[in-house]
Amino acid sequence: MASDMSKDVAFIKEWMSKEPYLPRDLDDSMIEKFLHSCYGSLEKTKRCIDRFCSTRSQMTELYTGRDPLAANVATAFSVTRVCTYKAEEDEILIHHYDDPELEKFSFYDLLKTLTIQADYWIRFHNLFPKGHIIILDMSSFSLKMIPKANVMYFRDFLLYLLEGMPVRVKKVYAINAPSYYDTLYSLVKPVLPSDICDIIHFFHDYQDLHKHIDKKYLPVEYGGEAPSMKTENADWLKKIESKRELFLNDDLWKADLKLRPKGDNNSMNGSFRALSID
Repeated sequence: MASDMSKDVAFIKEWMSKEPYLPRDLDDSMIEKFLHSCYGSLEKTKRCIDRFCSTRSQMTELYTGRDPLAANVATAFSVTRVCTYKAEEDEILIHHYDDPELEKFSFYDLLKTLTIQADYWIRFHNLFPKGHIIILDMSSFSLKMIPKANVMYFRDFLLYLLEGMPVRVKKVYAINAPSYYDTLYSLVKPVLPSDICDIIHFFHDYQDLHKHIDKKYLPVEYGGEAPSMKTENADWLKKIESKRELFLNDDLWKADLKLRPKGDNNSMNGSFRALSID
């Protein structure tokens, strides 16, 4: 298996070297993550990496000015909790926006912090799970967010996360969902692939998680036995700050779209890579 992986990594590296618009700074461990997320399919891996690198160059609002210590970025980090927990062969990814009054809500800064955390996870979190269980805590979600957000941009970003990130989405649990969650969901549902919509579940509290995930894998905030999200998130932020130089590079893992062959499909309108849903 290891031999096959090394051959596949070599194949992808050779392919990237022949595409002048693609970056040269993806290391072997990152390529392994993309191969793993695409279940070893070389063609899907190529499309995923292309999407990953090209969209980074297009979404300049999120992939420039990413100093973790900058005031606006630090403010956005102060109202988000992003954590990962291992659950047997799977990995749990949790995102909680924690600002009920929306006093610190800044649409692009919040998405920017998510890109920073995702990049740290891709580059340094050496785990290859069978699947990813995503938990989105909606307790601070409000209809007041809508006029402060760019809904079309968010839909593009959401689709990019599904098409261009090295994840194996198994389940999505939206917890603490407000009574009007269907109104919020209707804004993004049309752009989501049907197989993703089929695995999204909304719960009005966190207790319903216990029917699907063993408590020993959940943080204490959700009635579990795993370490606190606050502690885990603080640890992640320290690690991100220790890699500050990485995030100061505005060209990190970006495609040079000026060198992209004419006639190539715009990556922002790419077709969704097929998922293998358990």
